[in-house]
Amino acid sequence: LFNYIRYEQQYDRNTPHASQIWRVFNKTMDGESVITQDANTHSAVGPVLKAEVPGVADYFRLYNGGSNETVVIAHNQPFDLERFFCTDPGFFRMIPQHALFGNLNTSLDAPYSAVLTEQTANKLFGAANAVGQTFRIPSGMCAGAYTVAAVVANPPQNSHLKFDLLTSYATRYAKGHEDNFDSYWDYSYFMMEPGSNMEGVRKKLASINEQFLKKDGIQLDIQPFTDIHLKSELTYEIESNGSARMVQFLGLIALFVLCIALINYLNLTTALAGERAKEIAIRKTIGAGRGNLIRQFFTESLLVCLISFLGAAFLTSQTLPWFGDLIGRPLAAPGAPFDWHFWQLGLAGALVVAFLAGIYPAFKLSGLKLSAAFAGAHGAGGAGLRKGLVVTQFMLSVGLIFGVIVVQSQLSFLKNHELGIQLDQMVSIKAAGFENDSLTRNKLNVFKDACSQLSGIGTLSASSIAPGLGINGISGSNRPLRWTQKPDYARITSYFVETDEQFFDLFGVKILAGTYRFSNDRVAQYSNVAINRAMLDALGFPNPEAAIGQTIGYENSENGAVSTITAVIDNFHIESLKTTPKPTLYYCFAPEQLKYLSFKVSPANLERTLNGLQQIWQKVYPEHPFRYWLLDEHFAQQYRSERQFSRVFGLFAVFSIVVSCLGLLGLTAYSMQRRRKEIGIRKVLGATTGNVAALLTNDFLRLVALAVICAAPFAYYAMNYWLENFAHRVSIQWWMFVLAGTMVVMIALATVLFQSLKAALTNPVECLKQE
Repeated sequence: LFNYIRYEQQYDRNTPHASQIWRVFNKTMDGESVITQDANTHSAVGPVLKAEVPGVADYFRLYNGGSNETVVIAHNQPFDLERFFCTDPGFFRMIPQHALFGNLNTSLDAPYSAVLTEQTANKLFGAANAVGQTFRIPSGMCAGAYTVAAVVANPPQNSHLKFDLLTSYATRYAKGHEDNFDSYWDYSYFMMEPGSNMEGVRKKLASINEQFLKKDGIQLDIQPFTDIHLKSELTYEIESNGSARMVQFLGLIALFVLCIALINYLNLTTALAGERAKEIAIRKTIGAGRGNLIRQFFTESLLVCLISFLGAAFLTSQTLPWFGDLIGRPLAAPGAPFDWHFWQLGLAGALVVAFLAGIYPAFKLSGLKLSAAFAGAHGAGGAGLRKGLVVTQFMLSVGLIFGVIVVQSQLSFLKNHELGIQLDQMVSIKAAGFENDSLTRNKLNVFKDACSQLSGIGTLSASSIAPGLGINGISGSNRPLRWTQKPDYARITSYFVETDEQFFDLFGVKILAGTYRFSNDRVAQYSNVAINRAMLDALGFPNPEAAIGQTIGYENSENGAVSTITAVIDNFHIESLKTTPKPTLYYCFAPEQLKYLSFKVSPANLERTLNGLQQIWQKVYPEHPFRYWLLDEHFAQQYRSERQFSRVFGLFAVFSIVVSCLGLLGLTAYSMQRRRKEIGIRKVLGATTGNVAALLTNDFLRLVALAVICAAPFAYYAMNYWLENFAHRVSIQWWMFVLAGTMVVMIALATVLFQSLKAALTNPVECLKQE
């Protein structure tokens, strides 16, 4: 767990300039309230800050038109690349990379120049040194023929700026781009000179806000580069960020399990320390001073802890790759599973445990008077401390078990919650091109006709998005919007989705009112619009029927353009249930204009059906890779981190119970041993085995029951804090506490009862003959 926490906290710190780098982001405001926050911003931000603000040392932008993926043609073969950006030369100055071939100082200066990673170079050209090789991006905003100027080592995994291909931002200028404060699809980063004040940057951004962005209700703000992975919760992030809460929870789990183990050690040490009273007396009699005894006890404790630590380090090194797979992070570097931070913390922890475990015998017992020591007067010492520690460790165990129950309930809720859309047996394919021309249209018709001949293929539909692939491919607007009968514009962040006429029927999206129809008229495609319930509520319509036939328009729209609402649909989720459906406008387009093709497939012979689709695709679109998604599986991938968290939480909750019960077993065995005489006398006087077992079990069960009661408020607060991550979540119910408490009590009962029955069944003669 420490390795995982360390990995997360070191994210984006692999550049020496990490503490000096900042990212600019957009906020949409309604007065003083923040409506949305977007990670991308305007292309003019970086150049203006560098030119006009003292202390800004450098900048770079990342641009890919809203899609991290791209198709590359090399040697007439199509390849899929998952991480692609246009960027400025400042990227390599601010985020240094290890150059294998070429000169990074000039690699991004010229238009249509590119930098590949070693892995990408091998993939495209079969050799690491690909400098001078050419490839082509066939479509999209960055289409063109590129020359490889440099090859770099594969970027580290613990960075949100991972890439396969970088092309020069100068390419955008060559295509006619002009920096502006109008549209925003760029990610803007800048670096401050050491010791520079951020006040100048904030003043300049405030000036830009007032001069260019106030009319749209937008404000620019900044965030530290090192905060992005764990603390940023913006839309349009480059990659899914980590969770500071998850890191906090896993840190607490590690601390809990360590505390439970430490409590066991302290309990058994204090319990057994009294048995050494006569040993101490004899040592004192033959001349040992108190200092000698203190050193002896601490040395024993230290040796036990250091040997344990070395054993733990060996076990961890063997299991770290497996644990990394479980939690979805490459935690173990080949040949070097630990860095010096691990050894530093581990050794410090061993020393602390050794001190805590040795402090009672070292100072308490070394100070015993000889008469008391020979009499064994301290054989039962520390009973109150032991009871308190037992309550504490079972409080921690109950909290972890309760957490597992809540996490599993939330995952089950997410899995079974109504999405407003049918994703079962749905397949989406990334379209080869989305241009409304005769060639694209003809190829699409050929593909559709061929697909119709395959058994198990249903109706095909097209859309600008595939449900479950996230929001990054969806454009939006922060401009105020209103419907014609309203006097005031509403501050709404609205999103745009284009689909064909069959989309809602195919996916089972409910149309609440009106009809959704395609028009061949390019103007009509934008003058007629469908809205979802979230947009209906945001605009203030009383019901779906009231919206039909009304016109809506943006403030300061070109030529006063408006759209007529022809349909209202129910909300459906294209993102996970961590967020609520966003106010969205739906436009009906021709299939050849759209990015994704979707259809329902029969579950029978699914693999054969997909193979048939791939063969048809490769014949119709030889220059484009066949990419498909099973939408229900892909949608579920959005909860991958939660499932990983659940597995780790469950694993360590089991650890905590096992370790707690080991301690309870040891204390019970010790207690039974001390009460052998009492047990024998009670049986001679007529006590049954059940009477004796109940007597011996009662004390420990009361401690466990007290732990359950004390754990409840802390566990409730912690898990309620975790659930705040989700827009849709379960409510914490009383039965979750009862279940967690019952599980812990039953496990503790089984542990104690084992020793109690063993003691109760012992022949009383065996118990008494030694006295």
